[in-house]
Amino acid sequence: MLQSVFQLHLSDPIFVQLAAIGKFDGNHPSLAYATTGGKVCIHSPHASGDQAQVQYLNINKEITALTTGQLDSDSSRDVLLVGTNTSLQAYDVYTNQDLFFKDISDGVCALAVIQLGWVSTPSVVVGGVCCILGIDSQGTEQFWTVTGDRVTALAASDVCGKGRMELVAGSDNFCIQALYKESVAEEITEADKIVGLASLDGTKFGYALANGTIGVYDKGNRTWRIKSKHSVTALCSHDLDGDGELELISGWSNGKIEVRKAESGQVIFKDSMSSSVAALVKGDYRGDGADQVVVCAVNGEVRGYLPLDPSVAPTPQLMAASQALKLQELALRKQELLFELRGYSVNRVAGVSGETQPSYIIPPDTSVQTVVMADSIQRSCSLAVSTDKDTVIRGVMLFAEQIFEGESVFHYQQTPSASVEVPLALKRDAAVTVMIKVMVCKQGGALCHVFESELRLPKFCMYAPADLEALPVSKSTVTFNISERPARVAMWVEHSFGTDNGVQHGPEGVDAHFMSLRDGSALTISMRGTKVVVRTDDLELAGVVVQDAAAYLGLADLASTAHFPTHMQQFQAVMAKVSTCHVACHIPTASAAVWVSVLARMACYLVSP
Repeated sequence: MLQSVFQLHLSDPIFVQLAAIGKFDGNHPSLAYATTGGKVCIHSPHASGDQAQVQYLNINKEITALTTGQLDSDSSRDVLLVGTNTSLQAYDVYTNQDLFFKDISDGVCALAVIQLGWVSTPSVVVGGVCCILGIDSQGTEQFWTVTGDRVTALAASDVCGKGRMELVAGSDNFCIQALYKESVAEEITEADKIVGLASLDGTKFGYALANGTIGVYDKGNRTWRIKSKHSVTALCSHDLDGDGELELISGWSNGKIEVRKAESGQVIFKDSMSSSVAALVKGDYRGDGADQVVVCAVNGEVRGYLPLDPSVAPTPQLMAASQALKLQELALRKQELLFELRGYSVNRVAGVSGETQPSYIIPPDTSVQTVVMADSIQRSCSLAVSTDKDTVIRGVMLFAEQIFEGESVFHYQQTPSASVEVPLALKRDAAVTVMIKVMVCKQGGALCHVFESELRLPKFCMYAPADLEALPVSKSTVTFNISERPARVAMWVEHSFGTDNGVQHGPEGVDAHFMSLRDGSALTISMRGTKVVVRTDDLELAGVVVQDAAAYLGLADLASTAHFPTHMQQFQAVMAKVSTCHVACHIPTASAAVWVSVLARMACYLVSP
């Protein structure tokens, strides 16, 4: 268990993820946090003289993001940055003045001060709705790029291992992107909305999801993850065990604080607050030259934790807490082993050789087969599971990320049989590995044996091969050119769609026709020479298909041409409405100008002799 080095109770509530520590005078740390009434409270424990320990900054708007950072290399003072639904404000607390005020029409959803690999000075990175904006100390735009959805978390890490700091951004569309300049260096799709990111050592970074999942990625590959029934409210990294490596620290909605090893996810420390954790921030809040992890709770409770000093012997309380944690882990492992041993004892064949085998024992060579079946006529996709040796299936459990709500599905058989079809109604296209657990028993038996296996679901398994004549005509296309053999393109189609049925290829080209099992729409892929044409009326699907082709074929850059007449007509209609609204907005302005001119002339007549 962690030992806090200080604890205090503030009079104001602290909003979730809206707190930061900054040295606003260049020397002494202060805690800034958003509270009720559209205000920012600044708590300065080292205030001297006539300076008040608690100051309030009235924003008079809903505060959506808050951070601090040093923007000017010539000054040691940190700047307070406050984002709202319409603007970004940079405030110098020491001189009590605004440094810049910038209108952000879509609002500020996430804020961070980061030194990026392609910018010479620290940047204020603003995450908005489908965009990311970089701003310098003067409020001037440094860079701008687009994202797939509302940006919810920002961090910096050398994700690709190229010795440069990339911008890591998480968004509401379940994606984590590593950006360098305006290009996407790495993209990861997760199972839920991203609510937190934290930089770790080297190429690692931590992440948190809205469904209570936290984990670590290293070079774009997941190292570990855990899931809780509680929500993650804060995430940061710091070396708290004194081994020279950063740990992942998480705060939870139930007030729990956990410190986990970045390599394995092992819990090394934990503690609890009196209410939900609002923020985890780092800084020398005590002013003794050592950074603490400062935990803020929504009820105003604040605690600070110092890293362990390897040269100093741990206190008896800390040793007892560490031993209690290890004993708890060992007790849990003991229960797991006892349960497993009990299962072996139950399944053991009673008696000596020659006795009748118990009725619940299934033949040792019993096997379970699984296969994915897609039917374009019935417009259905299912997982077919079957068994043999006069055994039946009572139920099937499926575990997978991204495609199942709650990450699991249980299918129960009212009447046990030797085969079962589990319907798959997947709402997203994602290549995942499904863990399958099949409950198998003898005919009429009550005790089930669990068979475990894994099955890779192709990314586009919700698209079944179909005849071209049976498909609706699609007017929209995406075209690109590649220097690849038709056989390799056919291999990509078979890999991503999970079938070679309906894929025709030869020296002259490739033809593949599929029907969506969700809405019956058509998707066709054809290749002639170096030209590949993807024909579908779904704009998002077309983009996913092109990205998947580029990833499979190892293409870093792929230029494509999109033709979507229906979407273009809708866009033109929207632009026409915008133009009409723009003209309507200028009419009152013009009328006001006319009346001002009339009043000016009247004033001249009134003052003339």
